[in-house]
Amino acid sequence: MSFSPNLFLSNILSKDGLAKPSRFEVILPIPPQVGQFVGNSILEKLLNLPNILLDITDQVTQSRSVTGQPNANPSITRYLALQCESTELPGRTISTQDVKIYGPVFKVPTQTVYNDHSFSFICTNDFYERKLFDTWLECINPSDTNNFRYPKADGNNGYMTSIKIIQYDEFIKQIYAVELLDAFPIAVSAQPLSWMEEGFHRLNVQFSYQKYRVLYESNYDLAAAAAALFGSAASRLLPFNRAI
Repeated sequence: MSFSPNLFLSNILSKDGLAKPSRFEVILPIPPQVGQFVGNSILEKLLNLPNILLDITDQVTQSRSVTGQPNANPSITRYLALQCESTELPGRTISTQDVKIYGPVFKVPTQTVYNDHSFSFICTNDFYERKLFDTWLECINPSDTNNFRYPKADGNNGYMTSIKIIQYDEFIKQIYAVELLDAFPIAVSAQPLSWMEEGFHRLNVQFSYQKYRVLYESNYDLAAAAAALFGSAASRLLPFNRAI
């Protein structure tokens, strides 16, 4: 069949147009263990990070994030949602093993493989983003002792979190979402410095996670957008319930 522009456009319009990669949101809750260092006096704590987590006297208020995970500081989650410039919807690979019983060799599935996930954040002039993820890595493996801490110490009070990546359409409607389960940063990329560079800093952070789950609900979610930008109180003013 020859290509028909009208048929092509009709096919796209029947599915509400084309999905755009710029219509996304990242919900990244801060684990309680990390949140102990990133309260209101963020700069003081980040520049003078103690080795013993329990020495922090002014514990941040515990609350639930929009993902349902413990969130030590929802305001940081909202901040990161705005600063996250780019990421990706994760892929999934099924590894196989060659098998020969009789006749040609054929493949059988053996396990599912989830690759590491990257986020890119725009850096502000106080380098808040870099200090935050430096602290997160320090909570995982303190540089003075090199002793790795438990990922889920005291129940949920560990350094792992669940990150939600949401794809929207043109009208703030959730059309697809994934949740990275038991995620934690494993690498903060180097940031080049140069007298010839007039742009701004970007911070690339790589996360590892156990697996992800797909959330297919496709309802309008103005409440989620309001919560990410203005806080949970704003979401209660809208007559919409969260879809995911």
